Amino acid sequence: MAPVIPPPDPIGRRNSHQREHPGHVNLHLRRLKSRAMSEEIACLPPLSGPAYHEEEMALIAVAEKAQDIAAGFNKFLDTVPEISTEITGLISECYAISSALRELNTAKEDPRYIYEYDYVARDVNTARQSLEYTFHDVFRLFGGLGRPSYISNRTAFYQVWREIDDHFYQESNSSLCKRLEYYRLYLTEISCNLIDGQPYSDYRYQELQDRISLLLRKQELRLEAKFNNLSLGEIGANRQRSFERRRPPGLFTQVPEVPPNLQGEGRRPGPMSPQSPPGYDQDYPWAPPAPEVPNSPTTTTTFSTQSSTASSSLDHWLPIVFAQNRPTTPFRQTGEVSIVYGVNMPGSSARLANDYHKILDLPFEDGDLRVRLYHRNSDQRARIHCRLSRNGRSQRQTCLPLTSLRIQRHASTLKLLRVDSTGHAKELWACLRFPCYERLVLFYCAFLALRSEDTGSPIGYFDDHELHGEKSIYAGKIIDDNFEHALRVYKDRDSGGIRLQGSVLRGELKRTPVWTAFVTTHIHSTRWMRKAASSSKVIHIADLQRFVFSTEYNPPLGPQGQHELRFTSSSDADDFMDRIDDLAA
Repeated sequence: MAPVIPPPDPIGRRNSHQREHPGHVNLHLRRLKSRAMSEEIACLPPLSGPAYHEEEMALIAVAEKAQDIAAGFNKFLDTVPEISTEITGLISECYAISSALRELNTAKEDPRYIYEYDYVARDVNTARQSLEYTFHDVFRLFGGLGRPSYISNRTAFYQVWREIDDHFYQESNSSLCKRLEYYRLYLTEISCNLIDGQPYSDYRYQELQDRISLLLRKQELRLEAKFNNLSLGEIGANRQRSFERRRPPGLFTQVPEVPPNLQGEGRRPGPMSPQSPPGYDQDYPWAPPAPEVPNSPTTTTTFSTQSSTASSSLDHWLPIVFAQNRPTTPFRQTGEVSIVYGVNMPGSSARLANDYHKILDLPFEDGDLRVRLYHRNSDQRARIHCRLSRNGRSQRQTCLPLTSLRIQRHASTLKLLRVDSTGHAKELWACLRFPCYERLVLFYCAFLALRSEDTGSPIGYFDDHELHGEKSIYAGKIIDDNFEHALRVYKDRDSGGIRLQGSVLRGELKRTPVWTAFVTTHIHSTRWMRKAASSSKVIHIADLQRFVFSTEYNPPLGPQGQHELRFTSSSDADDFMDRIDDLAA
């Protein structure tokens, strides 16, 4: 167990000859005028009475809470050592606040300062009340350490730390440590004003007074209702669009009923328009409580929709992608367990139902975690909703737009990270562990394609279009549904899976996947590919099951219905065939 950190000196007062300050002459004069009265008061017994002792006990109680919180954070040091710097700072601030509160309480009882205390009592009460709100939040979040038994102790502590950090950033746009520093400085200024007749800095005293008062008003008015009264914001379609992007025609056309053997209708990767920075979301934050669903193993491919949204889901390409049969290539290396770190956002299913349609429902960890993707037609915004449950009871829900997240792979796990205004990863939001290569790839590609379609946020900030762990075997240019696309061949280092991918070649949507096809077993057949007799730039593929991330994409087909890859040069076509032969050897 790491040692408890001793409290710093909360006051560090100056010498008496440094006390004069023109902004507090009145307080100092009052002290001089009342010197005789103070000397008389010193001869009287201590004050008593219910109100006086109630305030005294309140200060001591908050000081004890600060020490309890410091002791609680002390347990994080050994369990999650990578955040020890932040935790050490928090512990130090808690002890300093406790010491400052006790010093104020002692000064309040001192007959020399009884007359002066009335002039700082309001500031003391403001700080005390705001501290109580803050400490209440910390104790509530500490309750998250009672995680389900299948979650490791380290994971539980780390998740609680992320919840604490996220909560205070959302409430006041600063960390808990920074807020405690403000409290400590404010209490120091109050103590100096009481004991020395003036604060260290008149300007800083006023600034801290305004800051803490504003925070207290916000805590009183919005603490309980902040997640219940959030608006969904304006629909993105009503915002000004960027002329840097062009929306393809027919974007909102409905998809005809799909026969079972169809490879998938599609649409060109989506439009980009009004520019909001990544991580920004007018709707954020909320998430819906999910209905009871039967547990399903992670190896089962499912998608589900509510009856009220079924027709809208059929108009989207994502259900088609996950409904198709596909191979399963298992991983040799297992990644981290699926877990959610995002802030809990219960009670918002009605909000989702108003504007969004559920287009995917995937189980993880034998159904203990369900991940759902929702889509809004008006601005093509997609949201991911995660629900963690145990024994059929919901324990945690969280929801974010995809434009607030970036995605990266580690072994068999995809990690979703929240981003700041520049697109840089800020914190881990969720981990999703997949049983096989194909399922992981489809989720990854679908995530990128959905995020790119959002008309309310640019995607230029994101640099997560390479799936870590894959080796690029080939890259060339093809004419794909009358557009120039990049064709790449990837081989996964862990599972050995091989796939093709067509993606946008140029512009703001560059690298956005349009389709992928898993060819691990097909490449060993001598009849799988051959050059077209009509052109040395065209290769016919006997069997190419494309998973299409669009509803406006039509795969090129030859005169006999065979799949075609139409290269822009004969050398690119030859190089592709050589690389496939090397993989098959």
